[in-house]
Amino acid sequence: MFYPRLIAIGATVLLGACSSDNDSSSDKKTDSLPQLNGIKVSTTPLTKASAQQFTTHLKNGLFMRHYQYDTPAQPTNSSEGDLATVTATSSSTNVQEQGVDEADRIKYDGQYMYISANSAHSLTVAEQYHQFVRIMKRDESGNVNQVKEVISSTTDYQTQQLYLHDNTLAVLNHDIGWFSIEPLMATSSSIVAPAAQQFELSLMDVSIPEQTTVKAHYTIEGQLIDTRVIEDQLYIVSNFRPKFDGFVGTDNTEQSKLADYKAIQNQNIDKLLPTIKNNLSDQSNPLFNPADCYINEGATQNDGYDAIMTLTKISLTDPTVQSSICVNTYIDGLYASKQALYAYSTHYQEGTSNSVIHKFNLADNAINYSATGEVTGHFGWNNPNLRFSEKQSYLRVLTSDGNSMDGFDHRLFVLEQQGNKLAVISQLPNESQPSKIGKVNTKDIVDENVYAVRFVEDRAYVVTFKQTDPLYVIDLSNMQAPVIAGALEIPGYSSYLHPINDNLLLGIGQHVNDLSDGVPVITQGTQVSLFDISDIGNPQQLNVHKFDNAYSAVESNYHAFSILKVADGQYRFTLPIETWHSSNSDSSSGTWTRENALAAFELNTGEKQMNYMGSSVITYPDSDNVPYVWSGNDRAIIHQDDLYYVHGNYIWQSNWLTAAKNTGPH
Repeated sequence: MFYPRLIAIGATVLLGACSSDNDSSSDKKTDSLPQLNGIKVSTTPLTKASAQQFTTHLKNGLFMRHYQYDTPAQPTNSSEGDLATVTATSSSTNVQEQGVDEADRIKYDGQYMYISANSAHSLTVAEQYHQFVRIMKRDESGNVNQVKEVISSTTDYQTQQLYLHDNTLAVLNHDIGWFSIEPLMATSSSIVAPAAQQFELSLMDVSIPEQTTVKAHYTIEGQLIDTRVIEDQLYIVSNFRPKFDGFVGTDNTEQSKLADYKAIQNQNIDKLLPTIKNNLSDQSNPLFNPADCYINEGATQNDGYDAIMTLTKISLTDPTVQSSICVNTYIDGLYASKQALYAYSTHYQEGTSNSVIHKFNLADNAINYSATGEVTGHFGWNNPNLRFSEKQSYLRVLTSDGNSMDGFDHRLFVLEQQGNKLAVISQLPNESQPSKIGKVNTKDIVDENVYAVRFVEDRAYVVTFKQTDPLYVIDLSNMQAPVIAGALEIPGYSSYLHPINDNLLLGIGQHVNDLSDGVPVITQGTQVSLFDISDIGNPQQLNVHKFDNAYSAVESNYHAFSILKVADGQYRFTLPIETWHSSNSDSSSGTWTRENALAAFELNTGEKQMNYMGSSVITYPDSDNVPYVWSGNDRAIIHQDDLYYVHGNYIWQSNWLTAAKNTGPH
């Protein structure tokens, strides 16, 4: 998943009706200011709106945001086989759902490596900052050499993500800056939100990587939320906040407001829509037709919201084949299965949170709205998409609410589509299963937050943490009656869980001392754990390996985790490790130095044994000219007995059996 918003913004999805392609709002005579209802979150299902209805509600939202309209209070409303069954030659991007590809900064086809790079991380100084793609070729001996370098963007401070499908390399460049949105009430604080109002998409022909050419280059207005590739289709979810500079009112009088309301009603809707620009032809068009937008059932002409969520589909085979639909709302994130996209947002109010989920079906080679649902709570701060899982006709989600002082409320919901609604058919805890998710303290509250969630077939694994790490196993074999089957309590926590098969689960996080209540918890370093979950009522920790004073990018981004099944029951996996060392026994006075390494492990499922094989450590020939590189973007490729560690723009290569003996940078 790309970078989440710092603070989730309440979203509104509005109205209902038929369709019309004409924007007739500019001809509407307005003699008095309507009694607008205020920006609010709606949890009712969506319906297709006419172009005029969408226009009215978008403009109402812009007007209400400008005049700080208050937001009314809302009503409360198995087998034992390995999961990775295919033995492969090389590792690939670690994804949540098989068959649903995710963007990452490296892609590999078994011979050519595509690495997202930027001039700030180069060992040589560039005249102008730019993003580019390094294309590296692996020869029969395992050595890698650059065969091509393609500039993708010259925009400063962007994140670059890649997809590789057949002979097409898709390159996404997007900003991660922040800006402040003014509050809706004078007593409220400003809301901090991402500043990006455009991103770039390049599609490159890599049928002959040495002769890579750009076949399409687009600039799309909006903030990029997330993307997925399913079969040969790229799905893009983005948010857009229109800007209107025509407000002329000088005060909050009804006369001034009416003048501004008339001004925005007279604005052409095309000026308020996001565009997609073909940079090769220098032509711009609206990203969608206003008649292809959704608003919620039951809204009126007096409702409105000032943001647009767009779902865009682009064929990677023929990028001229594009389609988009929009919803008059703001979205926080995306979960995708092979059959559907689920866009979600969270609304915070009066110390509680409620989340809205919209389902879009991908059948018949089209994006079709299906249903909307609501659950209490939010989806956390770490890999929120992993709190979702679709199985058959069911959607399973885990939410959190509250805080460590007043207590957390962690809940698992099972939803089923019933018409155009995602209805909650069961949840935990409940009357027959009252045990809370998270350890209850002496004050009879749960003071542990959720650190990791993973759904696998008929189970959910949940890690909560404050002093120790309870690993919960939830049995979902009966969707109507989920139950906590077992729990394991150990020091430390896992912030990423990776299933191996029905019997084994990997956990990656931090280890801590086994401390008593009242003593501050201090993380001690990265911890890799192997759990036996064959008996769901009695999960056990089999092996653990610790890296003192260390952090792994896998703890916050599972794309940094690489795994390869080399034979039945035999796995190799890696994770980047960043360690800080002090040159003095007194850490307060010594000089701290950073070490970046790639840790290699082997796993035998038959013996249920995990073995540490060593680490490939980053070194440079000229230590005085080393760019700072954030280890969160470290990646690895495992190709049979060859190990490739990607740090910044470069590769360090080693043999699997002697990982510590590497060559690089390449």
